[in-house]
Parts: sequence; C-alpha cells; structure tokens
Amino acid sequence: MSEARISDEYADAAVHRMLTEDGAICEQGIEVIRRDSLIVLRGQVESAARRDAIAVRVAAEFPDRHVQNDIVVTTVAAPPEPEVIS
Repeated sequence: MSEARISDEYADAAVHRMLTEDGAICEQGIEVIRRDSLIVLRGQVESAARRDAIAVRVAAEFPDRHVQNDIVVTTVAAPPEPEVIS
C-alpha cells in the first residue's frame, strides 16, 4: 500500500474522529469523501449554523485541502398532535 493511500485513510479517520469528539459538534452521521485535494462532506444536520460549523472545523484541520460542503439541513419539528395508540 502506498504512503499516500495510508495517509488518506488516516485523514478520513481523523475527520470522523474530530467531528465525533468535538464538544461543539458531536456529529457521527457525516460522510467524508476524498478526491485528491478535495474533501466532500455529505449528510444531514438540523441547522445551517451546525452545517457551517462542521465545514469550518474540517477546513481548519486540513488547510491544504478544499472542503465542499454538501451537508443538507433537514427541518425537524414536533408532530402537530399526539399519536393515538389503541
């Protein structure tokens, strides 16, 4: 296995660990895709602020790579009425 491939695998693991262990983010559901000097982030979060914070954190950790943020903001709301179970 080439040294570049090994370092890329470590970079993937580092991004996942960083997003999971960062107290301000604590996010496990983000997919990280590497393409040469590009890091693509995919997944779903509950706010635009959270999406942006994830991209800023990854960009700060890997300043030599471009970060493409494809994370989608999903609206989560309480159900309008309680579910009736009979």
